[in-house]
Amino acid sequence: MYKNVLSPKRGLRIALAAVLLIGLMLSGTGSLGSHPVKAASRIADADFLKTNGTTIRKNKGSGDTVYLRGTNAGGWLVQENWMNPTDAPDQKTMMNTFKNRFGASVRDELIKVYEDNYWTTQDFDNMANMGMTVVRLPFTYMNLVDDNGNLKSNAWSRLDWFVENSRQRGIYVILDMHGAFGSQNGMDHSGEINDGNQLYDSPGNREKTLKLWEQIAAHYKGNPAVAGYDILNEPGIKAGLTGKKQWDFYNEIYKRIRAVDSEHIVIMESCWDADHLPRPSDYGWTNVVYEYHYYPWGMDNDAAGQKSYIDGKVSDINGHNYGVPTFIGEFTSFVSDAAWKNTLSVFNREGWHWTTWSYKSTASTGGTNSWGIYNHNPGKVNINSDSADVIRQKWSNVGTQNGWVNTQIYNIVKAYTSGKVDAGTGTGSGSTLANGEYYLTASGNNNVVTADNAGASPLIASRASLGGAWETLKLENNSDGTVSFKSMANQKYVCAVIDESNQLLARSASIGTWEKFRLVGTGNGDYGIQAVANGKYVQANLNAGGRLEATQDKVAGSWEAFKITRIK
Repeated sequence: MYKNVLSPKRGLRIALAAVLLIGLMLSGTGSLGSHPVKAASRIADADFLKTNGTTIRKNKGSGDTVYLRGTNAGGWLVQENWMNPTDAPDQKTMMNTFKNRFGASVRDELIKVYEDNYWTTQDFDNMANMGMTVVRLPFTYMNLVDDNGNLKSNAWSRLDWFVENSRQRGIYVILDMHGAFGSQNGMDHSGEINDGNQLYDSPGNREKTLKLWEQIAAHYKGNPAVAGYDILNEPGIKAGLTGKKQWDFYNEIYKRIRAVDSEHIVIMESCWDADHLPRPSDYGWTNVVYEYHYYPWGMDNDAAGQKSYIDGKVSDINGHNYGVPTFIGEFTSFVSDAAWKNTLSVFNREGWHWTTWSYKSTASTGGTNSWGIYNHNPGKVNINSDSADVIRQKWSNVGTQNGWVNTQIYNIVKAYTSGKVDAGTGTGSGSTLANGEYYLTASGNNNVVTADNAGASPLIASRASLGGAWETLKLENNSDGTVSFKSMANQKYVCAVIDESNQLLARSASIGTWEKFRLVGTGNGDYGIQAVANGKYVQANLNAGGRLEATQDKVAGSWEAFKITRIK
């Protein structure tokens, strides 16, 4: 996660924790209990995920659509001192210090105490109780290889335990390489602070990272509980932008994975904006997901500012139209209830997949830290002066059962894992529209759209003004975040007729895929209208008198922009 050095709330990372919410307190925190939760259906072989256009589906891409919504297990396998009980500047420094002070075997035993207690089976139940369908699991090469760079004899024990417990509860796992050999960014959350060039400029570290991904892919090949491989977390140097240097290395990793595992999804991180990723076809990538991290710094309690920020991201991603699923792998809305609700509603409406940052974080006793769904305050380890016994004692108390629920974040996130979308909560620059009657004005010629001949002719932007039923469309919000339009001219739903020049025609008695559209704000009050049937944007084709056709890859100009005005 990117730490804004100007922000008092630094970084993110957390691990899934234990126990269920049994009571709420007026202070905004909740007490914890150890009540069992009914697990979701176990993930079976038929639930193996692959991409299908902009969706992720079971049965290797041919089954039901799945929406991945959950959190990050940050802080479990990768410690960051702002959110974990240690004063170490990074994971590598902590491990080297313990080795020098106590020897490698005691170091490893101390790390085991921490990991055994930080995450338990109750934490998986907690996720299932919130309705989560995915957890992103950050790890570094240090979790898998020994001090000589060789795969540990028990390299897979932690990850296998985590994947299997998630699988039993119907929760997919995204394996996230948070720290590659030498560090892909030089930041503390990669496990190693340096200048950020020790991976890309080192043939040795590059090859070791490629080899490790080969081994990971070989080990998890065919495992349906693994949703995908998140190949490098925030790979821009010192939290910078990604470009050809990173893309070329992604391609090397992709090829090494595909050589041993042709079926699992591969996830490529931008991680900030769509411009910082290539078109998948440029490298021949298939079955990939594009990932972004969103942190509206300086807007902790500014719901309007965060809404504008998220609206801009929607326009950014939809405008690029990469044709692959979108995954928001890390994000927070800080302390604003309204911002959390808007952000999650927009993600759900857009059909994006998401994992909050993060599950657990340290906070003052009884207080809250908005980074964590759960908070706790165990004793912080001084890596240079605490004895091994003191470290064991402190790290024996890092379990979630010794913490408390951040009820503000818990309740909001739980409400949206089901796919909830709030009427009136926005995509694009304006709000998503509530159900009601509207008319469309094409920005390309400022004419109102009409269903001529009582709906028998294709929709066309040809009227100087609103005249009556032929220009009136009843907008209906669908449960999956899309909208449909019913023409008042004939009481039929508008259909993107894919097999007839992609024209829009009010001809359908019910809503199916061809009758669904996504509204995408352009940033100036207009909307792009994207047909779900083919992923194309609707254009008022001025070369054909303004006829509406779903034919464009993006909102390139005024021909693809529409004003949507409410009548009642």
